[in-house]
Amino acid sequence: MESSRPGQNELDSLSIDILRQAVGIFMSLAYPGSDPPESVRRRLLWDSARDTETLLQSSPFERAGKSKSNGSLIYALRLGNARYPHMKLQIQPWPNRAGFMLSVNTHDQVLALDPNSSDMAAFRDLQSENQRLKEQIEQCWDEAGLPTFLRYLRDYIEQRTPEAPNPPQS
Repeated sequence: MESSRPGQNELDSLSIDILRQAVGIFMSLAYPGSDPPESVRRRLLWDSARDTETLLQSSPFERAGKSKSNGSLIYALRLGNARYPHMKLQIQPWPNRAGFMLSVNTHDQVLALDPNSSDMAAFRDLQSENQRLKEQIEQCWDEAGLPTFLRYLRDYIEQRTPEAPNPPQS
């Protein structure tokens, strides 16, 4: 597996075109057959003249934390979905060919409901649907050749798997 350049902490290999492709896939699955809310549409009005680093460091992008491995910033864009407004597209530095990884943060694990609450069944249903949507988006990103954890893991395993010896010729 190729790693990112030594000392690379920025997402300088992420282009606006890649970001727009990832957002397009996310939106088509998160809002099937409907337009997203106006607040989400406003978040997608980016100045094309801005470089990616500047774009990520300003609104509507959020700093979602830091990488545990090297302290690099992780960015998120709150896009929501048809049922839940807080789902995010997440971008983080990663030791792969692209130098970054895309993921979906369902942003529904931090809520704590009383297990005996009458809303618990509906909340669990929402979490289940968010997880299904996360997996679908990340699968479509992977199929489009975008860097995801699934792609990273597959490449890692393939690189570590020894080639099978050729069968004896008769």
